[in-house]
Amino acid sequence: MAFVKSMATDAQFNETISTAAPTQLVVADFTATWCGPCKAIKPLYAELAAKYKHVTFVTVDIDQLKETAAKNSIQSVPTFHFYKGGELVGNMKGADPRQLQTLVEQHQGPKDESAAGPSVGPHGDLAQFIDTRQIECLNQSDDHTVGSIFGKDAKLYLESDVDEQIILVIPFNQVVKLHSLQISGPKDKAPKSIKTYINRATTLAFEEGDSLEPIEVIDLAAVYTTEGDLVSATVPLRFVKYQSVNSITLFVGENLGGEETTVIHKLALFGSPVEVTKNLAELKKDDHQH
Repeated sequence: MAFVKSMATDAQFNETISTAAPTQLVVADFTATWCGPCKAIKPLYAELAAKYKHVTFVTVDIDQLKETAAKNSIQSVPTFHFYKGGELVGNMKGADPRQLQTLVEQHQGPKDESAAGPSVGPHGDLAQFIDTRQIECLNQSDDHTVGSIFGKDAKLYLESDVDEQIILVIPFNQVVKLHSLQISGPKDKAPKSIKTYINRATTLAFEEGDSLEPIEVIDLAAVYTTEGDLVSATVPLRFVKYQSVNSITLFVGENLGGEETTVIHKLALFGSPVEVTKNLAELKKDDHQH
């Protein structure tokens, strides 16, 4: 993973540790908002997460996840735990930058580039930050639902139901900056264009998609490339408009061939969590000052 992921629940932490492969390193930073040394080492932790993309980096607030802190016998912060295959393989107490980097290098495991996920320049795939349980999709077929477009199975896809329109609401589990999106579909049924909206308090209605001013309108037909029966595009967004995004709504009004239904094979969003961006900026600032 390219970024630090904040653990929201004890169950999420347990799943992250227990489902990791035997060679996959998971580093957990047990921290607290009131802890000075925790804040001091936070920029380095973010930098390590950006450097070691094949390693999973997470943070655990001991005041929020008390059960996890107790289960892992956390008596002081910051404390760093290193896990492989669900087992603790190393630990470190305190905020020693050299020791932290040494332990990450020591336990990092094989560099599986595919595990890091795709990227667009320095911007990583935000799939890990999408709250998949809260995704909404209006007018989706019962047989081909929205969960299909975020997986790796090329045979699965999202299809609209009664007509060609689709409204897709994608929430994030932390605030992100959006840089670009990647989309693919059949050359006759892929979206012709997409309107974007961010941070809406209520779900967009179809009539609002025709009347409300969007953040931008993306003309996909003009940028698609064709490969066999499929088209795909990686489209840069107006980055300045997406600097603090909790959720993004995508409105598809029509498809390329004027077909009765619209089909999306895959969708990926690229960018970075706001917290990581700030931490890296602070680290660079400190380097200049020293």
